[in-house]
Amino acid sequence: MNASRLQPHKHTNVCVVDTECCFKNSDAHGLIYHFGAVFGNLDNPTRGMKTMDYYVLETIEEINNFLFKNSKTGEAYATNGAMARAWKDSARNPHKVKPWQFIVDEFLYRLENYNNGVDILTAYNYNFDIGEGRKIGTIRKTHTQYTHKSFYLKTARLNTCCLMDISATLLLNKEFYNWTENLNAEDKARMTTEKGNLSYSAESVARFLNLDVDYVEPHTAQHDSQIEFMIFCKAWATHKATIKKHFLNNIKGVSWKTIQDKKSMKAKLEHRNKSTKAIKPKLKPKVIKPKVQQELF
Repeated sequence: MNASRLQPHKHTNVCVVDTECCFKNSDAHGLIYHFGAVFGNLDNPTRGMKTMDYYVLETIEEINNFLFKNSKTGEAYATNGAMARAWKDSARNPHKVKPWQFIVDEFLYRLENYNNGVDILTAYNYNFDIGEGRKIGTIRKTHTQYTHKSFYLKTARLNTCCLMDISATLLLNKEFYNWTENLNAEDKARMTTEKGNLSYSAESVARFLNLDVDYVEPHTAQHDSQIEFMIFCKAWATHKATIKKHFLNNIKGVSWKTIQDKKSMKAKLEHRNKSTKAIKPKLKPKVIKPKVQQELF
């Protein structure tokens, strides 16, 4: 990890990305149909926040992408309800529908230029949305499919981290365990998975932070990225030094067992730092920051 890349600033700019993609469809699995992002200042989250909220034209215009298909026969057996709702919203708001290249160009431009440049790029599940090393996230998959080019992030100052890892390790501890333990049976079920394990989804974290088990995440990219920005602001406000030391440019998966065993933050950090399963990205070389973000291909 090279936390020194996060230079001292009066502000820390972050981009939180969320994507909704096709699934249960071998022809379109992993292709993004809804792209959302929040650009904000972790040190002053109430000022200057910018958002992106786009439907991907190439994905949403192909009706077969809406279908769930049998993996063996290829026959359709159901419709992707979330994608159908997105299509309805895109019909009512055609200004949100843009070609993928337009979305990528704006995304990369904002990373370079929002408030003089974004310092940290994150997603709730970084390897799902963006991908590190050999993990092919939905952005990289969609970009390759529609442009036939490789997707690279080459902004010199950009740091990366996984917000799910931060949340599960730093936010879900003694107070969270006590709160869930004292819920009634019906509410406790909302905070656990089908297998009865404590959930560490963004929705569950938001429920805990707001002490509201009735909260339901919209599962639309732009709204979800706003909720996740709020989660990151909370973690940053209380654990800034730990995030810089352990999580920046050090993408790792979450150990569900440490949460089910109700381990402390210290114990989870120790377990995380001993993990050999993590993908530790190589330190990025220092490069001259370009005036306009260009794609490397």
